[in-house]
Amino acid sequence: MNARRLQGTGFVVLAEVPGEALLIGVAGKFWRPDGGRCLDLTAGDFGRFARVGHAKVAWNFRLRTESPNCMVLSTETRIKCFGRAALWKFRLYWSLVGPFSGLIRKAILKQVKTEAESILTEAS
Repeated sequence: MNARRLQGTGFVVLAEVPGEALLIGVAGKFWRPDGGRCLDLTAGDFGRFARVGHAKVAWNFRLRTESPNCMVLSTETRIKCFGRAALWKFRLYWSLVGPFSGLIRKAILKQVKTEAESILTEAS
């Protein structure tokens, strides 16, 4: 992933093993209409981030070889809320946004699959 594409979005690359795994993070008040992301957060700040009234999210992508002709791309998201109000607001937000998040995640994975298959076809 190109880290430059993340600049200004609030997302930071937390860890990367090229060709195997990527971990990104973001913090903010996601339930606000503007997304409430902390745009000044760095990878070094992420682990210590614990602002009351906010939440932080870590999102990983992992690529695993299952066989010579099969690779599996998986993703996992973890969320931590700081304070009761943030937890309540995030739960309400997620009850509305969660189903769409799943659709977006599936669309991202489908796009990655299509691009990967295209690269393999070109290389053959």
